[in-house]
Amino acid sequence: MSTSEMVAGIAGDQSLSVRERVDRIALELSPSADRGLGAVVECLLETDDERIAGFAAQYLALLPAAAPEKTRVAQRLRSSGLPAVRSAARLVPWLADDVLRDFVDDYLRNPEKGSPLNSVAFNIAAYAPELLRPFADSIENRSIHRGLLSGAPEELVDAFQEKWRRAGGAEDTGLLESLALIRTGHAAAAIASMQDEIADPDEWERLLCLSGRLPDSDRSAGFLPALMGSVTGGGESPHAMGGSLGKAMPICLSCSAATERVLTLSAGDLPFELSADPSFFWYTCDCGILDSVTVRLTSDGIEVYHGEQGPSDPERRIVPGDLSLILEPHRNQVGISMRATAGQSRYQVGGLPQWIRIEAHPHCPECGKSMPFLASVDSGPTPYGHMGFTGTLYGFWCDDCQVSVTEFQV
Repeated sequence: MSTSEMVAGIAGDQSLSVRERVDRIALELSPSADRGLGAVVECLLETDDERIAGFAAQYLALLPAAAPEKTRVAQRLRSSGLPAVRSAARLVPWLADDVLRDFVDDYLRNPEKGSPLNSVAFNIAAYAPELLRPFADSIENRSIHRGLLSGAPEELVDAFQEKWRRAGGAEDTGLLESLALIRTGHAAAAIASMQDEIADPDEWERLLCLSGRLPDSDRSAGFLPALMGSVTGGGESPHAMGGSLGKAMPICLSCSAATERVLTLSAGDLPFELSADPSFFWYTCDCGILDSVTVRLTSDGIEVYHGEQGPSDPERRIVPGDLSLILEPHRNQVGISMRATAGQSRYQVGGLPQWIRIEAHPHCPECGKSMPFLASVDSGPTPYGHMGFTGTLYGFWCDDCQVSVTEFQV
């Protein structure tokens, strides 16, 4: 059976949910030596079926690197003239500027919401907004315009700030949120300068963190540069996923189920200076008593804040195996200004968070300072199946105190 036939058979199986179909395809492809890269690329180069292309491209986007193969697929989908071209949207983070400009040209010939190129343009706005920004006046899609905020010029910052002031500092801070989402030094300086004009101190802190600066220092709200993550097999990357960090783990206050280590980053293998290997944890139960896990790494293991700790439990898993995270440069180093969608967002290390719901950064329970963002882990598919939770986890790290906070949004 060819890969196209396999994908078609699973994609058409109405007895399975979409999530089950995605996982079934991944589990068919991932055991091969190249994680199914060759087979899924061949499938995408030959199929004209929009449904097959959609499932196959979703799997291809789970694999790291492979920019030449992803470019071939994207160019083939573009030249097909078929609705299947929308599947190229998943490959945008790996495509060169000249390839993306070709997609932009195609989209601008018919920038309607119903166009199959709308999904491609949406992801270009997220990952390479500078390529679409010159044509903003020709684009009616409001979601795409939100993406173009990222890295916008100083003139837009000044215009937003002046418009807000002319309105008398209206309580609706949507305009200031848009200003903050520009996420440049100029945008952060503008929000910082308005501390006495924004009535709610918590709102000012939320906006300043969003703009990229912590409120109690001149430090960045995230570690730079930004990196994009892809899940791979255990030991294939120094950044480990799954299992326990030691004998004692944070536990649920309701049912006492142990958490699982979602991610441990290897400090020596990151492009920023960290004094220890940050670890982030999440609950293996569905009790939902707390929406965060806060721990301090110690020489003896961990110290848990706002909860209790108990024995680890290897039988309770939310990471589908002992895995690891491969990192590669993130295309948008300013920070994506579009809202994230749980289950459809990429893993990220460094940079600024792509929020589902914009929040101020947590404060370290040791030193009291606002904590910079370090990592996000989405609940979507991996080559080994979906993660065992719904939503997105956001990890923050105080390197001075070696404290991590994992927050949950859905």
